Amino acid sequence: MIPEGRPTLDLHGVAERAGVSLSTWRRQHHAAFTAAVQPLAGSAKPLVYDAGQVDAHLNGRPLPALPTGHHPEDLLTDSEVGTITGLTASTVRADAANGRLDPGTERHGRRWWTRAAAEERAARPTQYKGRLPGATDRGPRARRHDPRVGEIALALAAAATEQRPPVTTAELADEYGISERTAERLLVKARAALAGA
Repeated sequence: MIPEGRPTLDLHGVAERAGVSLSTWRRQHHAAFTAAVQPLAGSAKPLVYDAGQVDAHLNGRPLPALPTGHHPEDLLTDSEVGTITGLTASTVRADAANGRLDPGTERHGRRWWTRAAAEERAARPTQYKGRLPGATDRGPRARRHDPRVGEIALALAAAATEQRPPVTTAELADEYGISERTAERLLVKARAALAGA
């Protein structure tokens, strides 16, 4: 979380503030820096540091305390938004892309959302495309009846009594305007229906 209104730096910015290259920073200063300055909670890839604390460390001053409590303008990661909304981080990103959540702002190569946007999304019901969570109907879904199966079963019965020639997939594909693979599936279903009758 980035507290409201606080400027931040990633490691590139920290090295730049120190006036050295990132490789020099990592070799000579990084161990002492990470022992003294903690990254902001929730930040990862990249780690993000409060600019005020970075400046204090670089100038040999005590680190200022970060704000405590929550503010509507705090910036949150997708995981932190997920904790508030009850969604996974990937769903948070998908909701932002699909307009169900504020698009957020980009900082340090990743997207951040305000706490207010997260709480607004948490207040709205989730839009489900499938079954609701906790649904107990775990059995197979009922399939719609395909009238072609009955027609093909009648044709198979007629072919069995030699009232007509044998039923072929090519004939069914031509008659129904379907692929031969679909005709094969219908033929299998019709045989099963005929056997079960």
